[in-house]
Amino acid sequence: MNKRKQFSFLFFVLISAFFVQTFAALNTSGLWSTTKYSWVLPGKYGPGVIAKNGGNLLVLSKDGAVYELQMSGAMVALGQVSGINNVVAPPTYVENGSNKYLIWVTAQETAQNKLNVLKINGSFGTPESFNIDGSAYGLVAYANGANLVIITATMKGTVYKVTFDGTNFTPSSVTVGGPVKVPPLMSPSKDKVYILTQNGKFYSINVAAFSTPNLILSIGDEFSTPMAMDESGFIYALSTAGYLYKIDPSGSENHVRFLSASNSSGPLIDGEGYIYIFGDNGKVAALNKNLLKLGEYSIGQQITTTPAIVKGRDGITYLIIPSSSTGGTGKITILSFNPTRGVFSKEWEVTTTSTFPISAAVNVAPLGALHNDNYYFATATNDGTIYAWQFDAIGPYGVWAMYGQNINHTGFVDSASGSFKKRIFITAKEGFYGKELSGALFNNTGTYGLLYDAKLINPDNTIAVTLSNLRTNETNLAKIPEGIPGSQKLEVKFATPTGGLLLFTPSFSVQGGSKPTVDSTFTFRFWKTGQNEYEGSEGDNPAILTYMFNDRYLTVFTDATYTFYIYNKYPLQTNSEATDSIDVKFDYNTYRSNPNSAVHTVDANTNYQGQQWYAYKWVVYQWNPDDPRGFEKNTYYDKDSIRLPIKGPAYIEIYYAQLSATVTLLLPEFAIGKTRAYLFLDAATNSIAYNIDLKPLSGITIDSVLSEEFANNVSKVNSLSFVRPTELKYTLNSMENPLPGTTRVATIVVNLNFPEKTTFESNGDSLFLQKFDLYGYAQIQGQLVDPENLRAKRVFKTNKYLYVVGDFNGDFVVDINDWNLFVNVLGTTVSGNDLIYNIGPREDFNPPYPNYTNYRAGYLTDTTNDITESDLYYFTTMFGFAVPESERVK
Repeated sequence: MNKRKQFSFLFFVLISAFFVQTFAALNTSGLWSTTKYSWVLPGKYGPGVIAKNGGNLLVLSKDGAVYELQMSGAMVALGQVSGINNVVAPPTYVENGSNKYLIWVTAQETAQNKLNVLKINGSFGTPESFNIDGSAYGLVAYANGANLVIITATMKGTVYKVTFDGTNFTPSSVTVGGPVKVPPLMSPSKDKVYILTQNGKFYSINVAAFSTPNLILSIGDEFSTPMAMDESGFIYALSTAGYLYKIDPSGSENHVRFLSASNSSGPLIDGEGYIYIFGDNGKVAALNKNLLKLGEYSIGQQITTTPAIVKGRDGITYLIIPSSSTGGTGKITILSFNPTRGVFSKEWEVTTTSTFPISAAVNVAPLGALHNDNYYFATATNDGTIYAWQFDAIGPYGVWAMYGQNINHTGFVDSASGSFKKRIFITAKEGFYGKELSGALFNNTGTYGLLYDAKLINPDNTIAVTLSNLRTNETNLAKIPEGIPGSQKLEVKFATPTGGLLLFTPSFSVQGGSKPTVDSTFTFRFWKTGQNEYEGSEGDNPAILTYMFNDRYLTVFTDATYTFYIYNKYPLQTNSEATDSIDVKFDYNTYRSNPNSAVHTVDANTNYQGQQWYAYKWVVYQWNPDDPRGFEKNTYYDKDSIRLPIKGPAYIEIYYAQLSATVTLLLPEFAIGKTRAYLFLDAATNSIAYNIDLKPLSGITIDSVLSEEFANNVSKVNSLSFVRPTELKYTLNSMENPLPGTTRVATIVVNLNFPEKTTFESNGDSLFLQKFDLYGYAQIQGQLVDPENLRAKRVFKTNKYLYVVGDFNGDFVVDINDWNLFVNVLGTTVSGNDLIYNIGPREDFNPPYPNYTNYRAGYLTDTTNDITESDLYYFTTMFGFAVPESERVK
C-alpha cells in the first residue's frame, strides 16, 4: 500500500513544534509528517479550506487568491480574482465529470461584490466572475448535466440562481423581504431552496421555476449563522440571541434557548440525530430531536467558525472546535461526547498563533488509504496559517456534521445520508475508455461487473455472514452487502474472471465461420483511491473495506483479454477462406503509465496454399462504446501488417491478391513547387504485360518526365502511354520474353508541381493517399486476367536524399565538379533547366553535420531565381557532403 514520504521545502516555514497526542482511541499526527501540521500562506489572510480526498487542500484567501496545498508540501497557485478584499464564507467545491470547480462569494462594503467560479485544472487559471448586488455569506452549488447550478443571496435581499456552462453565466433572481446573511439551504431532492433573512423571514423557492418566493414563516428574530437539515427534512436555525429554531418547512416551528448569543457557527447534527449548537461565549450544547438539552461544555473563548463532528474507530463521537481569544490567539479543542451520560470531555487541545475567521470552517476528508481509511481535518487562522492533522476516525459523522453538510460545502443533504446501516458499492471499469462493466455495456442483463465473494466481519473478527458470487456494478440494492459504519468490515475476494460479448453480439455478422461466443474477459487489477491514484494489485485480493457513515463507492480497474477475429480472403477457387482468432492482453498497469504501449501488431498471412500473397485491403471493425453502432470501422490498403490499439475486441477482414508486381512512388521529405519524384515497377517471374498509372490529387500536377529506364526486352506501348498534367500512364510489355525472375521493369523520374508546402514525414500511406492515386498491374503468362486481384502492391516511400542541396550533376556528392557548374551561374538570373542552381535561402534546412543523418533539405523560400551570396552560403555549407551508397536512390 501507499507509503507516506516526508519532505522539506524552502518556501514555507514550520511554525509549530512537535505535536502528536493520543486521546481515548483517536490518534492524531500532522498531515504532512508526524510532526508537521501547519503551513503558512505567505502574505495572505483569513483563508477558507476545502479538504480534498487524498490529502490535497484547496485554500481560498480573503482577497480571492486560490492555492492547492499538496500532500507533498508544494503550494500551487491556481487563480486570483482582482478587486476582492473580503471573502467571508467558506468556498464550495463541485466536481462535474472531469471538471472541478471552486466557487465563492464576496462580502465587500463599497467594492463590487462577485460570485466567482474557478476551474481547477492543476495550474494557474482565470476565474469567471458574475457581479451580484451586495455582500453574500454563502451559496449552494451542484452539477446539473454539463452545467453548474449556483444559488446565493445578498444583504440587498436578492436571491440569485446562476447557471454556469463553463464559460457563461445565465442568471435569474428574486427578491425577499430582508437582507440575507444566512447561507441558502437546499432540499435533498434539489427542488427547493430555503432562505432565512437576517430579520427572520423564512422562504422556500422552487429551484426549477425560480419565481416568487414562498414566505413560510416570519419568526421575528435575527439570524446570521448557517442552517442545518436533518434526515427528516426539519431545518435548524440559530438566532443571534441564542435561540434554536426547529422549523418544519410545511409552516411551523419550535424553539428553545440554551445560549446567550451566537453569530458565527451554525448548528450541527450527528449520525444519531443529536443536535449541537455553539455560542460566542464558548458554550457547546447538545440536544436531542425534541430539543431537550443533553449536556453542555464551555470552551472558554469565542467560537468564531463552524466546527465538525467525527466518529472515532472507538465508536465515540468527537467534536473538533476552533475558538478565538480577545488576545489575538486561538486554539483547536477536541471534545468527546457521551449522549447516554450527557457528558462532554476535553480530549485534545492545541494553541494557535492567531484567531479563526468565519471562513475557516473545519473540513474533514479521507486520505484515501484503502485498508487504513485514515481521515484528516483542516482549518486555518486569520494570519494565513493552514492547520491539518490526520486521525483514525471513520469520517464525518452525521447528516449535517460540518459546514455545508459535506466536505465540499455544497449546502444540501445527500440522498444517502438517511440510513445508519450502509452499503459498499464496487464499480469495475475497463481501462481504455473507463466505461463501467455494466449489463448495458455487455448487451446482457445477466453479464456485468466482476464476480467476487465477500465476508462481513464483526469488530471481534468473527464472520457475521459469508456471501458468494456477488457482482460489482450491481444495480439491485438487495444484492449489495450492508454493514454497520465504524463497526463491521467487508472482506472482498475477486476470483472468477468475467467473460462476455462486447463486439460479436447476435446482431454482428462475420464471414468465414462461427464468430466467438466470448470476446472479452476481465480480471481485477487495481483499486482506485483518488485522481490518478491507485492502490493494490493482484496481491491485495482479498481486500478489507471499512463501512462508513455514508454509503461507500469504490472503483476497480481491470485487466482484460480481447479476441481479435481474423477473416482472410484469397482469390482461389477452393480453400479461398481462412480464419484465425488471437487473444490479446490489455495490461492496465502498463497502459496507465504508457498509453502508447497498448498496441498489438496483426500480420497478414502472406504464405497460403504454397503461394505468396499480399494484403491489398484491410477492413477493421473494433469495439467502441462511444460510437452509436458500438464499433468503429476503418479501411487500410497495401499493408503487410497493422498496429491496432488494445481497446476492445476486433473483427478484421483481410483481402489478398497474388503478388504479381510492386509499384513504388518515391518522394523527398519536403515538397513545394517543382519537385523530383521516382516511380518504380517491380514485376514477378513470367510477367509479360505491365501498367503504371499515377494521378496527382489536391492540386498537384505532373510537370514533365525527366527520364525513363526499362529492363532488357521491355518496351513501352506508345499508343497506350501518355503524360498529362493530371495523369501519367505507361503500358509496357515483354511479350516474347517473360521475365526469368523478379525484375525492376521500369524506373521513371518525373517532376511534380506542388501548390503548397507538403512534408512527407514517414512511409505511412495516409498523407500519400490524400495526394496520389497510384495503380500498377502485371499480367503473368497463362494466368487468369483479374485486374483487381492481380493489381500491383502499392508502396509509398520517402528519401530525404532524393534532393541534395548543391548536387547539380545528380551524383549524390557535393564536390568540385558541382562548384565548377555553380560558378558559371553565380551572379546571374537563372531559368529553365538552370533553376537547379537557386538553392537558398531555405526553411527547415539542416546541414549534414555533425553526421550525415542530420541532413534535411527543407523548403526553398527564394523565388527571385537570382544566384547570389545566399546560394553560395548554402552551397559551401553542403560542400564535401556525400550520400552513402546505401542511402542513394537505386
